[in-house]
Amino acid sequence: MKNNFEMTATQDIIKEIKKTEIELSVINKVKELRKAAKMSQRKLAMELRLSSTYVNRAENPFSRAKYNLNHLNELAKIFNCSIADFIPNPFVQKDTIEEYMDIHPKLRAKYEKMIKNMEEKAQKEREAKEKTKKEKAAMKKKATSKKK
Repeated sequence: MKNNFEMTATQDIIKEIKKTEIELSVINKVKELRKAAKMSQRKLAMELRLSSTYVNRAENPFSRAKYNLNHLNELAKIFNCSIADFIPNPFVQKDTIEEYMDIHPKLRAKYEKMIKNMEEKAQKEREAKEKTKKEKAAMKKKATSKKK
């Protein structure tokens, strides 16, 4: 039986996955091709002109490192395949943008602030437009009443 200290320490060690399902899918495909080619992470890193640490982190689901489109292009050359071979076909069912926002709460906060600012700006524009419309209507009414 674990004591309270051991249980707390174990809970602290539990890590969060730092990649979305689609990112993991791409990375797993690269890893699969790398292993099929009997290529080490170090050799792949050299081919991509990256550090072996980067390739190791890219393959680690608890690290934020991942391959970009330039890497995928070079990987397609290395493994003699299409860039599309790295992408799930036809797509990942999960809402990967929502998943990305969950993994990156600072980005979510920034996005929500941007949306709030846009909504406030749109509301101010609607109010200004309505005010202008009312002012024009009042001027027209005033002009009509002067003619009589």
